[in-house]
Amino acid sequence: MGSITEAIGKRTAELSHDGRDVAITLAVCLFLATLTTGFRFWLSRRRRPLFSMPESMTLVSLLLFYSYAVATYLILTIGHGGYPTSQTQSWRLTFTFKCVYYLRLAYATGLGLVKCSILMALFRSLAASSKAARHAILVIMAVCIAWSLGATLISLLNCRPLSYNWNLQHSEGHCINRNAAFMAVSIIDVVTNAAILVLPLPRIIRTKITRPEKLVMISLLILGLFVVAITAVRTVTIARTDFSAINDHGKMISIWTTVEWTVALMIANSPVLWPLLDWLAPFHSMENAPVDTNMTTSEQFDYVIVGGGTAGCVLASRLKQYNSSLSILLIEAGPDASNHPLVPDGSKATQLLGSELDWTYETVPQKHLSDRILSNHAGKALGGSTTINSGGWMRGAKEDYDLWASLVGDSRWSYQGLLPYFRKLEHHFDPSADPEVHGFDGPIKTESVSSTGRRYPLRQLVQEAWNSVGVTYNPDINSGSPYGLAEVGENRENGIRQIMTETLVKRVLVEERGVQKVAIGVVLEDKDESQIIARQEVIIAAGAYRTPQLMMLSGIGPAEELRAHGINVVLDLPDVGRHFADHVVISQWWQLKHPEKGLAIGSPAFTDPAFFRGNPIDFVALDSVPLDGFRQALAKDDPNCNPDEHPLIASQRVHVETFTVYVAHNAQDPSIAVDGTHITTGVSCMLPTSRGSIKLADRDVRSAPRIDPNYCATEADRYVLREGLRRLREVLCDTPAGQEMIVSETVEEKYLPLGPDTDDEAIDDLIRRRAATLYHPTGGACMGKVVDSDLRVKGIEGLRVVDASVIPTPLSTHIQACVYALAEQAADIISGVCRV
Repeated sequence: MGSITEAIGKRTAELSHDGRDVAITLAVCLFLATLTTGFRFWLSRRRRPLFSMPESMTLVSLLLFYSYAVATYLILTIGHGGYPTSQTQSWRLTFTFKCVYYLRLAYATGLGLVKCSILMALFRSLAASSKAARHAILVIMAVCIAWSLGATLISLLNCRPLSYNWNLQHSEGHCINRNAAFMAVSIIDVVTNAAILVLPLPRIIRTKITRPEKLVMISLLILGLFVVAITAVRTVTIARTDFSAINDHGKMISIWTTVEWTVALMIANSPVLWPLLDWLAPFHSMENAPVDTNMTTSEQFDYVIVGGGTAGCVLASRLKQYNSSLSILLIEAGPDASNHPLVPDGSKATQLLGSELDWTYETVPQKHLSDRILSNHAGKALGGSTTINSGGWMRGAKEDYDLWASLVGDSRWSYQGLLPYFRKLEHHFDPSADPEVHGFDGPIKTESVSSTGRRYPLRQLVQEAWNSVGVTYNPDINSGSPYGLAEVGENRENGIRQIMTETLVKRVLVEERGVQKVAIGVVLEDKDESQIIARQEVIIAAGAYRTPQLMMLSGIGPAEELRAHGINVVLDLPDVGRHFADHVVISQWWQLKHPEKGLAIGSPAFTDPAFFRGNPIDFVALDSVPLDGFRQALAKDDPNCNPDEHPLIASQRVHVETFTVYVAHNAQDPSIAVDGTHITTGVSCMLPTSRGSIKLADRDVRSAPRIDPNYCATEADRYVLREGLRRLREVLCDTPAGQEMIVSETVEEKYLPLGPDTDDEAIDDLIRRRAATLYHPTGGACMGKVVDSDLRVKGIEGLRVVDASVIPTPLSTHIQACVYALAEQAADIISGVCRV
C-alpha cells in the first residue's frame, strides 16, 4: 500500500461547506443531549444525593460526547477541515488523523456506556418477573461490551505500525480491510440497538397503562426505531467509504454518528419524563393527593376492594394510578378519620385505643395466660391500623422474607424480591443513605429519633448499658440486618382513596360456571342487601382478623366450621382461619434514680418540645437467644424435630425485641402514676412458634370473629421471653449505666422483682400475668395454603387476598412496612407489570 500522502492526493475536495454541516449538526445534538441529561440529573438530585450506576454511565458518556465535539471542531478549525486537500499542510493532516482516531475511540466507549445504562434500567424493570428477559438483557449487555471493546481495538490496530495511521513520512506499512472491519462493527451496533428496542415490547403489549404512559412509550419506540434506521444508514455509508480519502461519505458518517449518540442519550435519560407526567398528566401520585369520597352511581366496577386499611388503600391508589380508565371501589367499614386531631400524631396513638376508630376485639380466654381475655386493637377507619398505631417503620430481617419465599416457592417474596418495593415506598430521611437500600422519592416519609431532633436524656445511658452486654449500635435498622441496638424508624404519611365508608360487606358473591367457581362481586350489609358487581376481581384486604371471617361467611373455609353455622359450603378450604400468629410483649416498670432531672414524661423538667413530636423512645434492641437452651425448648415442643435444621436456628434470627419507653405506661397497674418517676420496658417474642386461629362466632358479619391467638402455647416461646427478661434485668440492674439510671423494678403487691436467681417458674408466672399483644397479627389466609404466590384464592377465580393474613410465617418486625410493600407488589402483580 502506498503512502497516505499519495492516497490523499488522489482526491481534492473543498470541505468548508461540509464542515459547516457537521458543526451545525454537532451543536444542535450537543444542546439536546446536555438538556436531557442535565434535566434528569437536576430532578434526580432532588430525590436522592448519590449517583446510581446507570446515571454515572450516562454522565461519563455525555462527557465523552463533549470531548468528541471538541475533537471534531479542532478538525474543522485547525486540522484538515476547511482546506483543499491538495493545499493542506502535512502537520494539519497528521493532526486530523489523530483526532479521527480519538473520535472512533470516544464513540465506541461513549455509546457502549449509554447502551449499558439503558440495559441496566431495563433489567430493573423486567428482570424481577421474567427469567427470559433477565437472561436476554445480560446477553445483550455482554455483546454491547464486546462491541465497544472490538470497535476500540479495530480503531487502534487497523494499520501497523500504529504511527502509519497518521505519520505522512512513513513509506512502509499496511492496513487491514477497514471497510469490512467497520462494517462488522456497525452491523453488531444495528443488532444490539434493535434488540434493546424489542426487549420491553412483550411487557408493553400485555400491560394496561394510562394514555400519558402510552404516549411516552410510543415516543421512546419511535426514537428507538430512528436510532436503528440511523445506524443502518451509517452502515451502508461505511460500506461505500474510501477510508484512504477525505470525502463526503466521511462527513455523513460523522453526522450519523453524532445523531445516533444524541438519540441514545435522550433515550437513556427518558426516566426524566415520569416526574413531568406526574405533574402534567391526569393521574395522581399517592403523595399529598386529596381524599375522594364521592361514589359513582354505578353498581359495577372493574375491581372491588373490601377493606380500606393499609393494604387496601395502597392497592386502590396504585391500580388507579397505573390505569386511570379503571373503575375501582374501596369499601371500608369505618369512617374517614383523616381530619381527626389525634390520627397524624403517633405519640398520641394510645389515646385512640378503645375509641370509635378501634374494633377493640377480645380474644377467647387464653389457656396459657391464666385464662385471661386480652384486648386486641385494630383500626376501624380509612387507613386501618395505621390510624391508631405508633407509626413504627421497621422492615425486618432478610432471613424472615427469604423463609417466606422458600415456603411458597417464589423469590418475589424474598427480601431481595420485596426490596424494590420498600425503596419505592420510602422518602428516606437520610440523604447519605445507600440508594440501593433506601428510596428517596416515595410517598411514605420515614424518619428516626435523631432526624426529628429528639435526643432523650437517658439515650446515652441506655446505649451504654446495652453495649456493656455486647449489643452494639446498628445505624440502619432497615438494611435487612436489624440485629443490635437501633433507632426506631417512624412514618407520618397517608395515601389517596376512592371509598365507600362505614359500610360492611356481608359476603363475597361466588358463581359456579361449570367446574369453575368465580367471584363476581359482593353483598353489602344493608337493608336491601345491595350487590356490587366486580367485572374483573374482588380483592379482600380486611386484615388478619376480618379476612378469614369474611371468607368463611362467603362459604369459603373449613366445611365443618361452615356447616356448624348453617353456611352453604362454596369451597372447602380447611386452612382458612388457621396458622394465625401474633407477637406478645411483657411489660415492666422501673423506678428512676434521679427523676428530678426530667428523664420521663410527667416530670416538670421534661419540657423540651421535641420530646413530644413522636414516640418517647430512643432504641429497640434486637437479638437472638442462647441456642443450646432454644434447641431443648424446640425438642420439647416436637420430639420428632431436628433442632439443628429448624429454620429458627439454621440461620441468624431476631428472636427477641426489647424497648425502653420514657413514660410509665401501665394499663395493668394504674397505681403507677405518670409523674416522671418511672419508665416502661417491653420484651417481645418476635418469631413465635405458637399458632392460633380465627373462627366464626356466628353468621352475622357485625359480630366479631372468635379470636384465639393461643399465646405462649409452646415452650420455645416461653423460653425466648424468659431469656429476654433475664437479659433486660442484667442490662438495667447489673451494668454501671443501668445502675446509674434505675433504683429497682416496681411490681404489684405480693410479687418480687426479678433477680439474678429467679427461676423459670417465677418468670413463667410473670409471663402469664403480664403477656399482652403487640398488635402484629398475621396469617389466617396464608400464602401457599389459602392463596397462591399471586395472592389468588385457590379454587376461586377472580378472588384475591392482599393483607397481613397472607403472610405465611411470623416476621421479626413491626409489620406495617411489610404490608405496604406487599400491597405495592400486589398492584404490580394484578396490573401485570413490574414497575420497580
